[in-house]
Order: sequence, then C-alpha cells, then structure tokens
Amino acid sequence: MKAFINGLLKNLAHPGTIIGLVVSIAIPFLIYLGPNIGHKDTIKNLDLYLPLPLFVIQLIAGIVIFALLHKDFREWLKGILPEKKISILMLAFTAAITIFAGTQIEARHRVQSDESVFMSVAQNMYYNQESGTCNQGFFEDGKLTCVGKSNSFKTKGLAFLYLLGMPLLGNDLHWIFHMELLMLPLAVLLMFLAIVAWTRMPLLAFFAALLTALQPTVLFQFRAMSVEPLYIFLSALSLLIFKWAYDRNTLKHWALLALVLAFFAQTRQETVFCLLAFIIFALPKLLDSKGPKAPTFFVTLSLFSVPALLTISYFQGFGFQGGEFEAHGHFFEDLARNWTEMTKPLTQNGELENPFLTYFNYLFAIGAIYLVARAIWGAKKKEYFYLEILAFLLLYHIQTYVILENVSGDFSIQINQRYSLVMLPSMAFVGALPVAHLIQLLIGSMSGKNDKQNAMTAALVTLVAGLIFTGWTFHYKEDFNKNIMYNRNHLTIEEHEILGWLAEQPKKERMFIYGRPWHFIGYGVSSIHYDRARQMSALDLKKLIDKYQGEVYYIRGLDCWDSQTYHKKAVEHRIATTCDVFERDMDLEGVKNILITNNYWVQIAKFNGRKEFNPQNIIAVRDLEFVEAAQGDTLEAKPALRYGISLNEQSGITRDWDYIVIANGDTIAHATYIPGSIGGRISEDKLLPGYNQMEFVVQNRENGKIMADVPRFYFNKANGAVQLTEMPFVSHKQAWGKLRKNASLDGNTFKVGGKLYSEGFGTHASSETVFNIEGKFKTFKMGYGLDEESLCSDGVQLQIIADGNVIHDSGRFALGNLKTAEVNVENVQTLIIRTNSFEDMDCDHVDIINPALIP
Repeated sequence: MKAFINGLLKNLAHPGTIIGLVVSIAIPFLIYLGPNIGHKDTIKNLDLYLPLPLFVIQLIAGIVIFALLHKDFREWLKGILPEKKISILMLAFTAAITIFAGTQIEARHRVQSDESVFMSVAQNMYYNQESGTCNQGFFEDGKLTCVGKSNSFKTKGLAFLYLLGMPLLGNDLHWIFHMELLMLPLAVLLMFLAIVAWTRMPLLAFFAALLTALQPTVLFQFRAMSVEPLYIFLSALSLLIFKWAYDRNTLKHWALLALVLAFFAQTRQETVFCLLAFIIFALPKLLDSKGPKAPTFFVTLSLFSVPALLTISYFQGFGFQGGEFEAHGHFFEDLARNWTEMTKPLTQNGELENPFLTYFNYLFAIGAIYLVARAIWGAKKKEYFYLEILAFLLLYHIQTYVILENVSGDFSIQINQRYSLVMLPSMAFVGALPVAHLIQLLIGSMSGKNDKQNAMTAALVTLVAGLIFTGWTFHYKEDFNKNIMYNRNHLTIEEHEILGWLAEQPKKERMFIYGRPWHFIGYGVSSIHYDRARQMSALDLKKLIDKYQGEVYYIRGLDCWDSQTYHKKAVEHRIATTCDVFERDMDLEGVKNILITNNYWVQIAKFNGRKEFNPQNIIAVRDLEFVEAAQGDTLEAKPALRYGISLNEQSGITRDWDYIVIANGDTIAHATYIPGSIGGRISEDKLLPGYNQMEFVVQNRENGKIMADVPRFYFNKANGAVQLTEMPFVSHKQAWGKLRKNASLDGNTFKVGGKLYSEGFGTHASSETVFNIEGKFKTFKMGYGLDEESLCSDGVQLQIIADGNVIHDSGRFALGNLKTAEVNVENVQTLIIRTNSFEDMDCDHVDIINPALIP
C-alpha cells in the first residue's frame, strides 16, 4: 500500500500533472473570486455569453470522442451485460412503468417558475445566443426581441438540450413533456447497467433501478419539465461512463468522462459538489502513470464546468430564500422534518399525503444499517467492497448536505419535494441491498442440481418480488390521476389553467400583459410586464393592439392579489397595488375568471389600451339624504330622497356618454353627460320601506359600455322599518372568530360577487344568531353570500327559522353573486339566522347584507 501511494504521489508531482492541476483549480477559484474584487460585471457578461459556445464545443467533442470509441464501448458493454432473463425483466418493468407514467399522470408543469426559466433561457439561446432569461419580449419575423432580460439563477444545461430540439420541433415547447417521458426508461436502464457494471450484481441493479422508478416523486417529475429527471439520467450515465473509463484507462476515455461529468454539473448548482466522489475514486487510475490522462481529465472537467461555476459566482450572496428565517443552518432540522414528510401515513381516504412511499424510507434505513455493518465486517476481513461503496456515497452526497443545509431543503414546503430526486436513486440502491441479498438467499435455498431450473427459479422469484413493488405503486393510480404532487401549488395551477384556456382559443398571434411574462416567453408567446405596459404611451399601446389585431390580454394572477408571503421561509414578491393601478388606468374587458385552489381568482381580460379619461373623475355621489316636508305646495317642499352627483371628466370622449340614475330598478334620470354638479329628488311614495338601492351609472351610448357604476343604499324607516343590525340579539354562536357588525369576519368592507356593501353582519359558518322580534313585523328581507376575502370554502347552507320552522333554505351555495331572501314573519316571535358548514369549515365567511324587518 505504501509503495502504491508513493507511486501516485510521484506521478502527481509530474510537471504536466501539476500544471493541469493548477489550471483546473485556478478556473473555479478565479471565477468565484471575480465578484469579490470588483469584476461582477465581467462574471455577469461571461454568464450571459460564454455557456452556449462552451456547450457546443463540449457536445462536438463528446460526439467525436465517442465516435472514435464506439466499437470499444460495444465490446465493453457485451462484457458487462447480465444474463438475458434479468435483462428482459428489467426491460419489461421499465416499459410497464413508462406506459403507466404516460397514461396515468398528466403532463404538466409542477414547479412553474423554475421550469419557465429553463424554457425562457432556451428561447433566448435559440434566437439571441444568450444564456440569460428573456423576462419580457416579442416574437416577430422569426426573431425574439427581449425588452427585459437578466442572468438566470438556474444552471443552463437543460435549456441547452431544449435548444437542440427547437430547430426540428419548434419553439412551442410543449414537446418537452414527451422528451422528459422518453428520458424515464433511458435513465432506468442506464442506472441498471451502471450498477451491474460496478457491482456485478444483476439482482441488486434490478431492484435499485426498479425502486427508483417506482417512487411517485420520480414519476411525477418525469411528467413535468423539471431539471431533476435530467439529473437522474446524467448521474446514471456518469456512473456508467466512469466504469468504462476506469476499466479501459485511456486518455480518450477519461476525456469523455470529464465532458459527461461537466455537463452533469449543469443540472443543479449543488451537483458540482458530488464531482468530488468521482475525482477521488478516479485518482488511482489517473495517476498510475506520468502520462497526460490526469491533467487532461482535470482541465477538461474544470473548463467545461465553467457555465455552472459562473452562475454560482454571479449569484453568491443573493437572497433567494430564507424569508423570516436564516437561509442556512437548517441541516438537522430539515433532515428530521423531511423524514416526517416522507413517512406520513395515508389520509383517512387511503390516499397518499405526499408523493412518497413510507415503506421505501424504512427500507432505505434498513439498507443503510446493513451497508454499514457489511462495510465494517468486510474491513475486518480486509475486503473493502462495501466500505468503498459507503465512502463513495458519502462523498457523492455532500451535495445533499448542501441542499438540506438551506431553508429550501424543507420538504414540508411542497415545491421543495422535487429535491428528493437528488437522493432517491442512492436511497433505492441502499434499500435494494438487503432485498437483493435476501432474494439471493431465497433462490439459493430453492436451488437444485439443474442449472436451467435454477435460473428459471431465480427469474420467477425476481419477477414476483418486482410485481409486488410495482403493484404497490400502481395501486395508487387515483392519486397519480389527481396529481397529488404540487396540487396545492397556486402558481403551477394558475399557469395550468391559463394554458388550458389558451388551448381552447383559435390559433392566433397573441400578446399577454402579466406579472411573470417569462412564463409565456418560454412557450414562444409574446409577453410584457404590467409596469412596462404602464410606461408606454397611449399611442404605443394602440400600435401594439393593432399589431396583434386586438389579441392583447391582461392577466391578473397570484402576484396581484395581496402582499402576503405564503411561506415564511420563502422570498416572494406581491404587487397588488401595481395591478390595482393598472386596472384603474387601462381599458379592460373581462373574458374569463378562474378560481385557483379556492384561494384567489385568475382574471383574464381583453386589453383595449389606456383609458382616455380619469376613472376617478367620471362620477361622484355628493349627497344622499332624506329631506322632510317644507312649507309650500311645490315639488321641492314635499318629503323626498335628495341626491347630488358630480360629473368631473372634461375629456372630449364624454360627448358619447350618458348618465343614468336608477332607484330600486327604475330609471329616475337619464341625460347626456355634461361636466358639472347635478341634483335630483326621489319622492317619498317611490321609496320602499327598508333598504332602497340607488345606482349612479355612466354609459357610452354608442357601444353600451358601462364606464362607471356607483351603488348606494338608503334605509327608509317609513312604517317602522328596522335595520336588523340595530336590534340586539338574544344569543349568538359561531364556529370561529366573532360576529362583526357592518364588516366582514376579517374586518373588511363586505365584498360578494365583486360588489361592495357597507351594512350587515359578518360571521363564520357554522353559526346561529337569535333575535326576539315579538311579532311586530310582517316581512324580513336580507341578502347573503360568501365574502371574497377568503375563497377556499367548499360551500355553505343558510336557513332562516321562524319560531322553530325553516322558512328559507338556501341549499348549498358557493362563491358568487349575492343571494336574496324575502320571507313572511307575521306574528313570529323568535327569528333565527343559521349557517351550516359542509365537509370543511375553512373559509366559510358568510355575509348577511342589508337585513331589514318591515312591519
């Protein structure tokens, strides 16, 4: 051993090797140092313009070297292939799993923002030969003009693969879903071959590859556009090429391995850390002579890892994660939490709580104990096979430590669960160790003297075990159909619904104004941000609309709804005010409203340009009051409801406008819009006892478009009408919170069906409010609905009960327009308003609007 180590050190000290080692270390050191010594702009530009040419050179070099070595690879592969029966079983199970994934799991985005970044970078690479994200841009005349771009914080390898397919398959990147599915069987078979090559244990390879492929998280990701499937594919390919290079030990083989490992590093930023395992285990072969193998390997690996190194360097110190928490220092916390997430029991309905199989994690734990025990036992006997496996895995998973050290390694945050794909192949390998050895013992106990019969027995036992594992995953078919992975992720579902709506429309050139325009850029659709559209002049916006023949749309999505960060560990940006101002200033025509996870609305509207008027000036209600009778016989002396309005818009567009005053559905006044102050009266005999609804409307008489609609309510106390809000209740109870008067449950202005109301009660179902009305009234009127401050209700029932008898039953109602009730309460002593929740009481915020008792 001493002589062996001395030989390695002697060869390492060779001048050529030293120079190669210095260069290979200097490259990442200088790249990382750049931003810290005033050269951040240099790193920025290199990150934008260097990756693509390096990828092209890397690809050409890899193809040339493999072409020179393909005959050798074929011969080497023949030497490692296991017997046909186990190979056929592997092919059959791989085909079955691929078919299952392709037919039972919907192809859709599961980490929308990340996947869209890769797509947008690919578009920018293809059209502009830049490796940054095209955040905003226009597709026209076979070009992509990016009007907003930035360096991509994602590695660029996946985007480069998309680029390779675009000349043939087009810039509508939906075809990537098929590419990712095709990668599934290739990754499984490569993993099988790699483990066979290194261990010469076909059973171990079979079950390791099978267990990897059967994990729900893996299957879901191979039906998305995530980078993690590429990670699994390249990790298996790297292991296979590593063994080939290790066995053949030539300059060309090691150069090819360096090229493959360097591209493997382009999958995730953390992947560079796993390269240490390959380097350390390659050293005995690389340094077994003083030739150019070692310096060639080191320099090639370092040089072609530059794209990933540039990304890491440029974004060092950026606050992408943490939120209210420290970004780093969470390893043990995340390790414990992730074990809990990955071993959660089934729901009451027998469904998976998360896309993990509990048995798999316990199998891994057993396998880890088994591996450590075999490593220790073997070391005592000077057999180091299992110790070497353990050492390689520990070195390889430094990257796992890096992931779990960060707050983003918390799998209780749903979008982070995809990071498990970095760990699952190794977990499957470790878990397969005791399984393969146990089955080997079982086969041995059943074997006889007939070799042919023994081989058949081995194949049958392996088949049965494989069917058990596969059947267990497949029996969760409904969970796969329901898309349980990320089915609560707002943004992913938002994009899925938008793209679903877009697919229903006639095929046309369109442009979208959206909070995340790169999502559309990724699909080859023009898009800009709200802020850019607001900065454009009315004339430029008109030109834009004409250019797309009116097919310009505004989308109000997740970012527009509030300023809340939904995960305390996330760094998110909400722009609710931006969207509100945009909608105030722009002429929008509603097209589609889509409720997302019962939490918020995605609103799609046709964009017609900038409003040629100030919406706040159109109409304002100055007065709305009841005036008593005065002396005299004139109309003005009679009691009436008096109103006063101001028409303040001065632009010439108002010449086509009318103003309309409506009381309880009847038009009271209708005249041409002329700027100034206008007043009027509604005689007492036209008022109803109780609440009266007034509407002050401005309408374009040419096209019928409503320019403004201002509602007001006036309570008429005639004949002794009483507002229920002014009566004391005998008792009240509700499931959550407290009853609010003239405000919603959360203390906001009532909002039902998109309209605002000011008087009533805000409660939470289930609730019951009891009033003593002492038989003094004949009629009870009210409106009711679910308040839009909370959208996740699964429905509510409302009942009005008079002296124990249900006199109004709403049935189950959901979010929507205000419902009304008008019931007879003559001689009724006790009036009860009751609300009932259904399966889930979450978000059951019920508004009782304008309740009134009429004698």
